Amino acid sequence: MQRDEELLVALRRVIRAIDMRSKRLSREVGLTGPQLLVMQNIGKFPGIMVRQIAENINLSPATVTSILDRLE
Repeated sequence: MQRDEELLVALRRVIRAIDMRSKRLSREVGLTGPQLLVMQNIGKFPGIMVRQIAENINLSPATVTSILDRLE
């Protein structure tokens, strides 16, 4: 297998593991991974701005706003 193929297989394994963990988390806690990260940031930094949450968890402010709307 060429290096490129090895890298793609490794990335696929990581993505699959993240997907499985996210589904288990959703079943156990009732939140998706991104929702949990947003909630953790709000709990850790009361009064935090959407922009700051987005920077902390590497999402766009629009995505964080959408997550907050769904959580509300």
